[in-house]
Amino acid sequence: MTTTSREYAEALFELAAQEDCLKETQDGLVTVISALRQTPAYADLLSSPAIGKEERIAALNQTFGEAVPRVLMGVLRMMVARGHVRGLEAMAREYRELAMQASGESIAEVTSAVPLKESEAVALRARLEKKLNRRVILHCETDPSLIGGMRVEIDGRVIDGSIRTKLQEIKEVMKA
Repeated sequence: MTTTSREYAEALFELAAQEDCLKETQDGLVTVISALRQTPAYADLLSSPAIGKEERIAALNQTFGEAVPRVLMGVLRMMVARGHVRGLEAMAREYRELAMQASGESIAEVTSAVPLKESEAVALRARLEKKLNRRVILHCETDPSLIGGMRVEIDGRVIDGSIRTKLQEIKEVMKA
């Protein structure tokens, strides 16, 4: 996450909220990112400093002008003009978090050493929802390098209960 991505996301969120098109904007972001992933050459064109700003914006307008909300197009034009289109995916993640927080939801990025059992995921979700007083959606992945335990990122906070981190902390204490 960069500060620039966060600033674009906040601006887009405010504009979309004013226009009452939060969901449509989220859907538009998915459309644009999907297209850029499917056609990396197009992403290169939109971010190339060798191509004039006006040409890049015209290409953007031609491709997405009618397919996404007006507020999203405005922010996309600004990102292309300023050479920040490579930060689009990070901006979209930030936007999604803002939209979810506004609707009383949070995404928890959970990384565990081994896959969570369904009962463990349900219990974790329940504890997080009780603590945060909001609906929580878990995105789980595994990372064997954690050795054991898990790491949870939610609403800008990190809860790190991995054995790898605990061992690192012990190592630091022993050095002192």
